[in-house]
Amino acid sequence: MSKFIQPTRYGVANSLKILSYYRVRRAFSAVSDLSLTRLGAFQHAANLRLIIPACIVFLVVACSNEATPPAAAAAAPETDDFRQWALPDKLREISGLALTSDERLLAVTDEQAIVYELDYESGKLVKAFALGRPVVSGDFEGIAVLNDVVWLMTSKGELFAAREGKNGARVEYDYYDTNLGKQCEFEGLAEVTSRNSIALICKEARKKKKQRVFEWSLVNGRLEQIAEFDLPAKAMEDAVGKKKVRPSGLTINPDTGNWIVVSARQHAVFELGGDGEFIDVIMRLDPDRHRQAEGIAVTRDGRLIIADEAGNGKARLSVYPTTTGNNKN
Repeated sequence: MSKFIQPTRYGVANSLKILSYYRVRRAFSAVSDLSLTRLGAFQHAANLRLIIPACIVFLVVACSNEATPPAAAAAAPETDDFRQWALPDKLREISGLALTSDERLLAVTDEQAIVYELDYESGKLVKAFALGRPVVSGDFEGIAVLNDVVWLMTSKGELFAAREGKNGARVEYDYYDTNLGKQCEFEGLAEVTSRNSIALICKEARKKKKQRVFEWSLVNGRLEQIAEFDLPAKAMEDAVGKKKVRPSGLTINPDTGNWIVVSARQHAVFELGGDGEFIDVIMRLDPDRHRQAEGIAVTRDGRLIIADEAGNGKARLSVYPTTTGNNKN
């Protein structure tokens, strides 16, 4: 494939090298100890087609230089090495998970480009940083980390790339539009380290198109679409006996290289081969534990991490000891 897109540059001279990140150049002095308790208004760029909220969101995250650690999330009873925590209210609409190269867990929520670090050993909120000043707003449905760059994805297939920030920081970013929003509503983003690429999974196809996974790679500062495949939707539906599969999260098993897809609608976790062929249902999710599974990650030692939106209760973070053999029947 030879489809390329370049980062959109807002007020940046065209003579800047294409390899450099687009920077939202505002006063970033002393951001390392900036409290995220007052993140203020949202991104206003009209060509992002984003809604400007009329309110200010107040976050309760401790500054990085404070001695007291962030409050722990409430722990659920633990059985068979399964662990689950209720998350703070600011994570009610958690929509994606990703692991860094040193296996720290990052999360994103709907509506704002705020990235949270969660300790999946304790359920604690470690830090948070935001993209842009004012903070970018949008329907964020995925997060990935590739080569120490954090990627966020909206449901329209828009991509935002930024370096990880310290607690309270507001960081500069690149913006890319894949122009795939007319084909799909997206809900899941994953890094493919073996191919230096990121993959977007289609939750719902538009105009009778098939649900697909699209893979993009950063080549000389431009995103190039390098692969795509149809989702084996019928095989997935037949395996669980529920129609209309709607993927809500995507990751890769680092041990096998296979795709791992979670579907909130089917309450199931699926395994697909490298070319998208259906392999198995590796887990049936208990609806009492998982109201609406939206994010998924797999550690190098095989632990499966799932994030659920709050629904009528609390958002939850769950950790299973392995990607197979759990609640499969």
